[in-house]
Amino acid sequence: MTSSSYKYLLRSASLMAAALLLSGCSLVHYHVNEQNAVYSPNSGYRVQSTNLAPGASKMFMVVMFSGGGARSAALGYGVLEELARNKFEWQGKSERLFDEVDLVYGVSGGSILAAYYGLHGEDVLKEFNDKFLNLDFEDKVVSRVISVSNQWRLSSPRFGRSDLLEEQLDEALFNKATFADLINKRKGPFTIISATDMSSGGRFDFMQETFDFICSDLSKFPIARAVAASSAVPLVFSPITLWNYAGSCGFNAPDSLLALEKSKGGGWSAAAARSRTRELLSYLDREKRPFIHLLDGGLADNLSIRGMLDMETMLGTEAVRRDFHLDEMTKLVLIVVNAQNNMDHTIDLSGDVPGFSDVARAVSDIPIARYTQESERAMQASIERWQQSAKAEAQKNNRAPPDIYYINIGLKNLEDEEKRRELLNVQTSLYLPKKTVADLRGAASALMQESSDFQRLLKDLNARRVDDARLPPPAAKPTSSPANVTAAE
Repeated sequence: MTSSSYKYLLRSASLMAAALLLSGCSLVHYHVNEQNAVYSPNSGYRVQSTNLAPGASKMFMVVMFSGGGARSAALGYGVLEELARNKFEWQGKSERLFDEVDLVYGVSGGSILAAYYGLHGEDVLKEFNDKFLNLDFEDKVVSRVISVSNQWRLSSPRFGRSDLLEEQLDEALFNKATFADLINKRKGPFTIISATDMSSGGRFDFMQETFDFICSDLSKFPIARAVAASSAVPLVFSPITLWNYAGSCGFNAPDSLLALEKSKGGGWSAAAARSRTRELLSYLDREKRPFIHLLDGGLADNLSIRGMLDMETMLGTEAVRRDFHLDEMTKLVLIVVNAQNNMDHTIDLSGDVPGFSDVARAVSDIPIARYTQESERAMQASIERWQQSAKAEAQKNNRAPPDIYYINIGLKNLEDEEKRRELLNVQTSLYLPKKTVADLRGAASALMQESSDFQRLLKDLNARRVDDARLPPPAAKPTSSPANVTAAE
C-alpha cells in the first residue's frame, strides 16, 4: 500500500468515525418522563391514595434522612438498626419501633437509603450495608465517567454524568425498579425523595401530587433516576431534566393553593407558604417552563424537614388531617437524621488567596449550613403550633391530644467530644472506609440513647404498659395501647 493510499484510508476512517460519533450523539438521550394523558386524583404514587393510618398502636412515625453522601447513609442506617433493636409489647406481642415507621423523606445521600428502605423494607437491615456502604460506590461511578466507551455518550447534549450515576444506582441497588413498584411491591414505609428545582431553588418532591402539575406519570419513572436527581451535586454531576406537559391532562391547581397565593397573612410561616405556592404554580406555565432541571435536594432542604412543613401547603389543612389520620394517632414521632458535617478550616491561617477547592466547598457548605439552622428553627416553631392546635382540637372532641416527640439525631449533638470532632470532619463522598461507617453507625446508636425525646418515648410506652396491666383482662381481642419497651439484644 502506497503512502498516499494509506493516508486516504486513514482520512476516510476518521471521517466515518466522526460521522458515527455525531449520529450516535443524536441517538443518545436521557430517560424522558412520560406524559399523563388524563389527570386521575385517586391513582398513582401519591399521599392521598396511600393508607397512612397510624395502625393499631396509634403511633405515627416519620424519619427524615439528610444529605451528606455515604456519611448520611451510614448514620441513617445506624438509626434504623437502633429502631430495630428497641421493642415494645402490643396485644401480647413484641413489636419493633422499626416496624412503626410510616413515612420517610430523603435528600441527596439520604435519598439512597430512603428509597432502598421504602422499596425493600426489612431487607434494608440485611442488604444495604453490603450493597452500598461497604461497596466503593464512588470508584464505580468514576470508572463509568472516565470509561472510553462512555465518552461518546457524554458528548451528547442530552446525556450527562447523572445518567451514569443512575445506571450505577440501578446496577447496585434498584434493578430498574420504577415508582410503580413502590405502589405495588413496596415493603417499607411511604417514601418521598426530594431534589432542588434549579431555576426556583425550591423543593421538587417525587410524588404524583407534584407530577400532576406537569401532567406526567410518576409510576413509570425509574427510582434510580429520582435518587440521581436528589444526589446531583452541582459541578460534580449534571442536572436531571424533566419535560413539562402542563395543561394537557385536565389538572387544575387546588382551590386551597390558589387562595393561599392571594392570602395576605403575616408572619414567617405565611410568607414561606406563599413562596412555596408560587414555586408549584410556576410549573403550570408550560411556555415559560417547558423543561424542569433538578439538582441535589440538599440545596433546597438538607434536612428534609421542609417536606413535612410544605405538605399542608400542597394538600390543604383538611386533606392533611384526613390523609394522615391526625385524629386517630396518640403519638407523633419525628426523627431527623442530620449528618451535616463541620470540617476544620485552615484558610484563615494563611495569607494566600484560597484555592478553587476551598472556594467550591464554601459556596456549597455555607448556604446549606445556614439554611439548615433556619429549617431547624422552623421545625421547632411548627411543632409548638401543632401541639397547640392538637390540644384545641382534642378539647373540642373531649379526648387527649397526641404526644409529639422530636428526635434530632445530629452529629453535632454527640456527647463524646473526640468522636464528635472526628465524625464532623468526615468528608462528603459516596464512599467511606469501613471503620468510618462502623463509627457512624455506632454514633447513631449513641445519639438515640442520648436523645431526651427518644428516652421519653420509651418511658411513655413503658408507663402505658404498667397502666394496662392494672386493668382487668378484656373478654374480647385486646385493643389497648402499645406496651413494654425493651432493648433487643
